[in-house]
Amino acid sequence: MSRATHWMDYLFTRQRWVIHVFFWLLVLALYVIFFGRKNNNYLQTFFFVGLLMPVTIFTTYFLNYYLVPNYLMRERYGYFVTYFIYTVIGSLFLEMLISALTFIIMAETNIHAMSPASIVLFFLLASLLVVVFFAWGIKMLLHWRQSKEDFQKLMRDKIEAELNFLKVQLNPHFLFNTMNNLYYLTTQKSEQAPQAILQLSEMLDYALHQGKLMRVPLENELKQVDNYIALEMLRYEDRILLEKKITGDTSHHQIGPMMLITLIENAFKHGVMKVAGHSWIRMEIHCTSEKVNVTISNSKRSEKMESGIGLDNLKRQLEHLFQDHYQLEVNSNQPDEFSVHLQLTAPR
Repeated sequence: MSRATHWMDYLFTRQRWVIHVFFWLLVLALYVIFFGRKNNNYLQTFFFVGLLMPVTIFTTYFLNYYLVPNYLMRERYGYFVTYFIYTVIGSLFLEMLISALTFIIMAETNIHAMSPASIVLFFLLASLLVVVFFAWGIKMLLHWRQSKEDFQKLMRDKIEAELNFLKVQLNPHFLFNTMNNLYYLTTQKSEQAPQAILQLSEMLDYALHQGKLMRVPLENELKQVDNYIALEMLRYEDRILLEKKITGDTSHHQIGPMMLITLIENAFKHGVMKVAGHSWIRMEIHCTSEKVNVTISNSKRSEKMESGIGLDNLKRQLEHLFQDHYQLEVNSNQPDEFSVHLQLTAPR
């Protein structure tokens, strides 16, 4: 936050009374200058405006801080209109009464002998009501702005809560499959089990700490993809052929945490067949200065293949994090191949 923004925020929230006092002093000064020039008597104008100003101030605050929040904002429009009309009539009556008493005190009972200030009295009373409506307009504008900010904050909180929910759904799914891998290694008394545990530890640390972030460096995600692939290859060994190709500079791009892991996990889940040598997975990533293109293809089982909860959650993550800056295409029309293409565009 800049110093200017911080100062304005402080002034409008903690020192609101300063703004109010400044506003009414400005109104008083403008009226004295304008109407004083009309009757060529600034002192008399100041006297009149000073007597009428309390009624205007009371009407303004009664409207903005009682009628508006208690009736207009609660959609009690009939009561609001009724009380609003009563308030305007009452304020006009008080201003006219004060004006009449002022003339009596000044012994100006003869209309032809009255000072020039009385000639513009009607315009003064009417213009004071304009001030009331102007202040009301400012109040409604500030209320609309605050409501908009509150709504945006509510939507951000809602999106963040849904993203956290999606990650909670993704992570146990990934953990369940990985634990199955470790169980398989331990039952086989594999010497690779310690390395696999270390890789799992890195992935859990990644999911725990960087999984909370909205976006992570693409290189960090790729490292965990390598860990996941290593764990899966320990389990499937020669039952699957895996190809991975990365081109372009990956150091300047970001991605949502666990997104690529979800894609590669989906490929392993649906791309491994029981017959050795008939399963394959191909992962291609190409980076340009503005875009990241990810294509993951895998062999397809004979039965009908569905995208699953992992890809459904991924779509919702992409909608929240990248909005209009992504393209996700799922192709399951080929008889022996299933592919997913993801394109991310850096927002300008």
